[in-house]
Amino acid sequence: MPTGVHELFIDGVEDAIRSQLKLIRRGSDRAGRFAQKVRPARSTEICFPVDDAPSSTRTKYEPDASFWHDDAQYPGVIIEVAYSQKRKRLDWLAQSYLLDSDASVQVVVGLDIEYGKKGSRRATLSVWRTHVVHTADGDELRVVQEIADEAFRDDQGNPVDHPGLRLQLRDFAHEELAYDEIEDEDRELVVSAQQLCQCLTAAETKVHPLRSLGKHSIAPGIKKRKRSETPPEGMASGDEARYVEQEQRAAQRMAHGDSDCEET
Repeated sequence: MPTGVHELFIDGVEDAIRSQLKLIRRGSDRAGRFAQKVRPARSTEICFPVDDAPSSTRTKYEPDASFWHDDAQYPGVIIEVAYSQKRKRLDWLAQSYLLDSDASVQVVVGLDIEYGKKGSRRATLSVWRTHVVHTADGDELRVVQEIADEAFRDDQGNPVDHPGLRLQLRDFAHEELAYDEIEDEDRELVVSAQQLCQCLTAAETKVHPLRSLGKHSIAPGIKKRKRSETPPEGMASGDEARYVEQEQRAAQRMAHGDSDCEET
């Protein structure tokens, strides 16, 4: 389960990318029209087909953040923030996203924050993409880690001299769609090391404030009255939450056209 720091950090990074997409959307050129169709989808469920399995079988993933083009089946950009044991799975997740989508996912970004590691506030950036490699046995689609655990924040929590996260607008949709809509009008989106540090520091400060935070105070003498703890007739405790969750999962499967998703 992600901590408050991770959730707020993800929100900050997502917002930094979304803000740049909004600027591009103002244009009337191809890039502007393309950007108008790209939307952040946070942890929207992704289901990929499983090799050598019935066509209805899908493997389910819920990334920390993702950006989808309206006309694409899968997101073009996926962001994962490492916490606890997830750090060890980043490379495996990146390969799964990129290869299982047949390279429809263009780039996977990994942000590894050593939050909770005693004495260190170091944070690193990793980026994975696919490349076609020509071999004696034919062409192979492989995953290449273009940026491998490069620090954007040092042990003391200071930003380092690093170019930060650099994405191309065409990364936000699969290759054919991006080429058809953008052609040669690509744009670069950059989240600098300074911005990444600011997002992470803001998240840490919110969760572990250095000062007391304000809250509303009710007048003395006012009593708080909650609803009855008795559940509605015919519904046992916890049934409503389970029903809502089942409805949400069913809606997500329908949106993807899937009938059978397996958790990974």
